[in-house]
Amino acid sequence: MPDNIQQFEWSGIDKNGQRIKGKTQAADLKDAQAELKKQDIAVITIKAISQTSLFSSRKKVKTKHVLLFTRYLSTMLFAGLPILQALDIIAQDQDNAAMQSFVVTLRKNIASGKTLSESFNEYPQYFGELYCSLIYAGEKSGTLDKILKRLANYLERSESLKGKIKKALMYPIAIMSIALLVSSILLIFVVPKFQDLFKSFGAQLPLFTRMVIGLSNFMQSYWWVLLLMMGLSAWGFRYGIRNIPSFKYKVDKFSLRIFIIGPILQKGIIARFTRTLSTTLESGMPLTDAMSSMANVMGNVLYRDAIVKVRDDVVSGNQFSTSLGATNLFPNMVVQMISVGEAAGSLSDMLTKVADYYEEEVNNVVDSLSSLLEPLIMVMLGVIIGGLVIAMYLPIFKLGSLF
Repeated sequence: MPDNIQQFEWSGIDKNGQRIKGKTQAADLKDAQAELKKQDIAVITIKAISQTSLFSSRKKVKTKHVLLFTRYLSTMLFAGLPILQALDIIAQDQDNAAMQSFVVTLRKNIASGKTLSESFNEYPQYFGELYCSLIYAGEKSGTLDKILKRLANYLERSESLKGKIKKALMYPIAIMSIALLVSSILLIFVVPKFQDLFKSFGAQLPLFTRMVIGLSNFMQSYWWVLLLMMGLSAWGFRYGIRNIPSFKYKVDKFSLRIFIIGPILQKGIIARFTRTLSTTLESGMPLTDAMSSMANVMGNVLYRDAIVKVRDDVVSGNQFSTSLGATNLFPNMVVQMISVGEAAGSLSDMLTKVADYYEEEVNNVVDSLSSLLEPLIMVMLGVIIGGLVIAMYLPIFKLGSLF
């Protein structure tokens, strides 16, 4: 494949109304979309397939790098620096090799006559359709510095929200993983030492102790089977999420129903949706164009499909808030506030208020969850590890009572 050709993975709806997916090759995201449009395919999602190797993750450009780049460029343009000079300064300040290479290439493209949005479109793995659309709008309106500032603020809030949700999910997982590791060490290495000691007792061991010894024997003999099953399960889950739409749909649907975790995910999705839509509308993008860019940032198949349907309804002439309420995925409060914003001609302001509210809700829930889970997790750790210790000392207590 030539250097300037990329491979894209897409899903969409054909002229017969059937949901299809596939891969295509093109110079950039716009060319890929144009090619699919020629085939009468309505694109729902499209993304570049990364060509990086397993060992290049250290040089990968992450969202935080894009955020800092956006913030730096916004500040320098606002201060009146020419864009080429600004890019020179940013390139020298980069500690990430991939990001530095990108900035250098970006400067060359602009120096040769390309626009900033055209250059960004060549890197869909770094800059999504929404980002590029907003940059294009800023260039056309002559407000590029303001658009970049809005984008930087949006990315900061988005990353902050994502971090809080990850914290809520990872804290209990990390603690339980440690508990599993400690329990495995006790079962594989410590319990056998006690088992050798118990053989000299010449008496039947308590049932609880025999159960733990049986589990220890199983772990010693088949620990590799358990590791293999865990590895295969993780691989199968990841493969299903990436390649089987029906499986991803079921996982996303189930995740919204998980006790405590589901509401946090839903609040995060609503906050991301309203914040993103508010940013696009403030940047001068029409509602239907903004909705077209929204599907890829929802992070959940149910909400993605719902946004696609809402967009189609709005194009057909239906009211935005009415179509949003018909999805049954957004709380009535959100629908009512958006309806008021539509009627008052201040939709972007109302969306910002909704986003602020739900981001604060996520903050409060995560803080409360951490406080509630900490004692619960400590009790569980005590039960698991304490249970193993008690099982090993029960025969000793029983032997001591005979004297």
